[in-house]
Formats: sequence, C-alpha cells, structure tokens
Amino acid sequence: MFEFKKGCIRFIRGGKYPQCHSVFIDDKLRVLIDPACDKKVLKTIHSEKPIEVIINSHCHEDHFLNNYLFPKAQLWVPEQEANLFRSAEALLDYWLESEDKNDPNNQISCKYLYDVYNFREREPERLLRDGDIIDFGETRMEVLHTPGHSEGHLSFYFPEDRVLFTADLDLVKAGPYYGDKGSDVDDVISSLKRLIKIDADTYLSAHGKIGVYEGDPQYIQDYLDTVYDRENKLLYFLKSGPKTLQEITDQGIIYGDRTVIGNWNLKKSEKAMMKKHLIRLGRMEKIRNENGHYILNV
Repeated sequence: MFEFKKGCIRFIRGGKYPQCHSVFIDDKLRVLIDPACDKKVLKTIHSEKPIEVIINSHCHEDHFLNNYLFPKAQLWVPEQEANLFRSAEALLDYWLESEDKNDPNNQISCKYLYDVYNFREREPERLLRDGDIIDFGETRMEVLHTPGHSEGHLSFYFPEDRVLFTADLDLVKAGPYYGDKGSDVDDVISSLKRLIKIDADTYLSAHGKIGVYEGDPQYIQDYLDTVYDRENKLLYFLKSGPKTLQEITDQGIIYGDRTVIGNWNLKKSEKAMMKKHLIRLGRMEKIRNENGHYILNV
C-alpha cells in the first residue's frame, strides 16, 4: 500500500492522469495531502480510522479528484486559490482562456467538473500560507508557497523527518508545466531555486514513474534546466527570423510531435507555455512583438 514510510509519513502511489501520488500522515491528526490516488487505498485507510484533514497543494483536478470521499474532513488549501474551491464558476474562469469559453465545441463545464473530476464546492476550514508550521502530533510540517505551476501552489517540508513533498514541481524528466493563466515561468524558476536549498534526505513528488527520490539537489537542478533548455531552443528558433505564436507552437519545442495524452490537448499546452516564455523574454528585452511576429533583439 505504501512505497515509502518514514515516521508518520506514508507515500501512496497514484496512476496516470487524472490521478496523482498522495501523502498520508498517520499521526494523532490523520491527514491526506492531494488525495487523488487509488480510491480503494483511500477508502481502506479511511475505514481503519477516519481521515480528519484533506490538504490540497493547489486547485487542479488531478489533486482534488477524491476529496469528495471525505465530506466530514476539514479542507485546508492555499490562501491564493481558496475561491477556486468555493466556486465551480470561479475555477472554470481560472482554467479557461476567453477563446475556450467562446468555443462551441468546448465541453468543459460545471457538470463536467462534477461528473468527471468529482469537484464539490466547499468552504475551506483553513487557508495555508507560506511559513505556516503545522503540528500533527509527532510530525511537524512547514508550508512552502512555491508558485509558478499555479498561483497558489504549495510544497511541504517535514524538518524532523527530512522529507520534502514537491507536489506538481514533480521532477519528471519532461520538465515542469506552467501553461495555466495563473502560471509564470519566473515563479517556477524562483520556486525551484528555493527548493534546491532545502536540506532533505528524501524528495516526494506528485507525478512520474519514480515519485520517491534521494534528496539530491541535482534532481531539482536537472528539472530547472529543462526550463532554460526550452528557452534556449526558442531563442535559437527565433534566430532564423520573425515567427508567429502558431509557428513557434508548431515547432514542438516542449512536446515534439505528440499532440494528445489521453484527453489532454498537448498543442494547447505547448502554445500556452511558449506564450509564457515569450512574455518572460519580452520582460528581459531579448525579443519584441511587431504585428503578431516575435523578433529577436540583436
């Protein structure tokens, strides 16, 4: 059931999207962080002794997927994303770009959230902030605000156990995702630079085949380097002349020729993340936009 155990910390492996790996704190206060792994495992844990607190690192469907199994547990969420848990309309507004909202073929709706991802509107009992220290009994946890993947994204550090849960800064070889409206490349870079300084024996992440890593900062550095590699490839592509966002997207710098994973449209993700890089490069005055064409500043 558990692939990693230390003190009261338990790591539960999830499957492919829309699941994620979960962390269970089996302490005086029984806590599940990102309960989107296998339902049977979660129900078994809950049947032994009720789960008292659900913590979501951020408001993404592959992290709140099984929150609904624990209606009597308290819900603790990032302060910056609390309203997304309160309102399906607010969550959809946060997720969808204007063109998606106006697309007659777009099937994402409140009903979709409820029926596919088990979303339930709730008033969180606690809003988590950077630097919060939470005592579960024998286990202490520090809340780390690590934005970039999402505006309110949190990581969690267990100082006595020397365990760091990086959530969706997930250390996979493909690199980080920052394609949401609330995502920001500079924030991803800053958050990873912060995490790399944390002294831990073990890293736990929310996705990927590995999920449990030795606490070697090189894993975080390699993950961070994929961001720089994407940017360098984009700059190299712009050397050949002005390019539109669509031309940049079609270059497949991040995902190559792949277009879908399950029901996930990788072309939309590619476009969104390239747009984030273009915004960053514009702020750095390395490029400019003229009539919809991105041009390298010499």
